[in-house]
Amino acid sequence: MVRVVAVGAAVGGLASCGTDREVTYAGGTLEKLVPEDERRGRELATEAMTLFRDADSVRIGVEMDTPKGHQKVSLLMDRNSNCTGTFDAGPAQRGDIIMIAGGSTYVRFSEAALAEIRRMAAARGPETAARVRERTALASGKYLKIPTGPGGGARRVMPVNSCDLDKFTGAMPGSPGPNDVIKALPATRRHGAAVIPLVENEEEGDRTSVYVAAKGKPYLLGAEVEENGRTMEMRMSEYGEPVSAVAPTAAETVDISKVGPAGGGLFEV
Repeated sequence: MVRVVAVGAAVGGLASCGTDREVTYAGGTLEKLVPEDERRGRELATEAMTLFRDADSVRIGVEMDTPKGHQKVSLLMDRNSNCTGTFDAGPAQRGDIIMIAGGSTYVRFSEAALAEIRRMAAARGPETAARVRERTALASGKYLKIPTGPGGGARRVMPVNSCDLDKFTGAMPGSPGPNDVIKALPATRRHGAAVIPLVENEEEGDRTSVYVAAKGKPYLLGAEVEENGRTMEMRMSEYGEPVSAVAPTAAETVDISKVGPAGGGLFEV
């Protein structure tokens, strides 16, 4: 599963490496000499994090390698815990998601994902194959309606664990710490947008790069974390855009209770 909040907390460690600075005597006080690229990096990082933490809504995309394989998710979410988007947690878990604050979650699996679930079931024998074939037929082209309240079964089937923007942004730091070293590199282009990379010091091959808008306000547009030989990439966009989290019609939905016991039967292959 893609743990959005955990990812946010990981990227939240924007810069955590201390450094020894040359100290000079100026103006009657001892001052640390801070290079211009580091001074600018701290300023941009602070403003970008403030803009991100204060956003009413934002689309957050995460792409990363995990022990279970490559995973991707893209969610437009707001402060009311409404969200819409797509997920890809492997061949058998791909599709669309709608989460409505205080209501239900709707998950629609792609036809390719349903076919993969049937393929997996076939390897378990004819009885399993027949049961899963029936359930995936119910889910074909439909949204699975999953209650999100206590005991609603959402935890067992949710491909995405949270659409809580408050919780996500709360895991991000408000500003760099006093010993953090963040360098602003020359402007470049990334995913078609002009950005300024902010890079923390490398330590044993690990590296964190954050990208802020080069024009206008320095909105946080993305981040890359390289750690233990693995890379995680995030993209942020659509700041302040309304989230159209509307429940699908009855004709477009299937209650999860009809798919399997406790809402998990579709995946028990």
